[in-house]
Amino acid sequence: MNQKRSIRKLTELKIEEPGVVAKVKLPEKEAGRLDELGLHIGSTVRVLSGAVNESILIAVGDSRIGVNFDVASKIYVY
Repeated sequence: MNQKRSIRKLTELKIEEPGVVAKVKLPEKEAGRLDELGLHIGSTVRVLSGAVNESILIAVGDSRIGVNFDVASKIYVY
């Protein structure tokens, strides 16, 4: 069964829900820093903790990355 998945903001994922990064709408310097940490288009991410207007802790592979809510809202996943 082919399930259609829509693109949404990282901040819209539920805790422990996996997603695949589809787009990063951040300034090049910030996007480059996240890329060095393993967060880039095609990487699988999972939200470990966080809430609206709070920092979000995400799992990217074996790494854990903390990003503020504004940054997380500019990362799009499907």
